Amino acid sequence: MKKAIVLILALVGGIVSESVAQTDYWVGKWEFFVKETPQGDVKMTGNLVRKDGKLTGDLTPITSQATEKIAISSIEESADKIVVFFSAAGYDLNLALNKVDGDNLKGLLADSFEATGKRLKSTNDFFAGKWDIVVVGTPNGDAKFTTELIRKDGKLTGDLKMTAGDAKETIPAKVEEAEGKITLYFSAQGYDVNVELNKVDDDNLKGTLMNMFEAKAKRVK
Repeated sequence: MKKAIVLILALVGGIVSESVAQTDYWVGKWEFFVKETPQGDVKMTGNLVRKDGKLTGDLTPITSQATEKIAISSIEESADKIVVFFSAAGYDLNLALNKVDGDNLKGLLADSFEATGKRLKSTNDFFAGKWDIVVVGTPNGDAKFTTELIRKDGKLTGDLKMTAGDAKETIPAKVEEAEGKITLYFSAQGYDVNVELNKVDDDNLKGTLMNMFEAKAKRVK
């Protein structure tokens, strides 16, 4: 087993962490509020994601009846403004919103009705986000990689992004979580590997790779 670990670490030993892209301001969950439409005030949530470099997502009206998601047909964006295009009740509509600050937007629906947006923040999803992970003291030196953990359908998921010379590799990871602890399972060179990390404080984790080598993680902000 020790030999297998050394082979695995030969893969990751020369890894350097990738440069982390700037935080994508628009991506995330938002609550939108439109005042005094013919149907009264309208409230809806929006889930904005980036796919293939483009911003997309869906809207969910908040009503007393059953809610149904509305697909966003397209989004135009600049550094300080987005325009969200969608169809509802047989009409093509647009919601134009400008940045107010880090978590708030303001603009118009259909160039007519005052609209605002507020970022929805998770208060209990500690492990979701980007992390730099270092495995200390391997036979090939310290091994470094990055991961971005996101929650889908209630479960954490993610991958490990590695750089060795000019070659780049992304390795899918399975994530198990418990109170104050996560374990990342992945495969390298045909071997199953795990990294166990425990919460130290709001931005740091500490644990081991295969219960043998010290591992540390720091939140990327």
